[in-house]
Amino acid sequence: MAKRVRKRSGALEEFNPQKIYEACVAAGAPPEIAHEITKEVERKAYDGMSTDEIRRYVLARLKELAPQAYESWTFYDRVAKGRITFEDGKAVVVEKGHLYLGRTVKDIGPRGLSHSGEVAGILKELEEDLEYGVSKATINARLYALFMGVLKSKHMPKEEKQKSIELINQFREKLGWKPYELKRPIE
Repeated sequence: MAKRVRKRSGALEEFNPQKIYEACVAAGAPPEIAHEITKEVERKAYDGMSTDEIRRYVLARLKELAPQAYESWTFYDRVAKGRITFEDGKAVVVEKGHLYLGRTVKDIGPRGLSHSGEVAGILKELEEDLEYGVSKATINARLYALFMGVLKSKHMPKEEKQKSIELINQFREKLGWKPYELKRPIE
């Protein structure tokens, strides 16, 4: 019998380990670590396992094995999916841009980015994080997550995506980094 996972909506969906692997790689984990984590989840998975439980396990392992991928994933959750973490029924304070992963995740706003003004605000936050001493490696992981959030946004018009990517690349150049290059035209 095929294993199914319980989504946050309560719906059941066939367990697809490829989604775990792809999410880990997209967050910046090396393929061998993504494969290891995927195999671990496959061994632990059971019929009716929640996607939140899978997410918590994956993030715990990423934090141990690929900390920058962990940071990228959590940042992407916040900016692109409008999620913030709650623990024991209370909102966890996010200090200096760091995200905390507790037991429960709550959607706090509409999913996805919708305009370049949001991106500019996030870039300002990243600039402040640099001033607070957040490492450039972490900032780089967050920039990649932001870039992917812009590209995947279904709520952002093409012109706003282009403007957002320009802002991200200006920020990268300011730090002495190469701009991101698009592999295909913006949709």
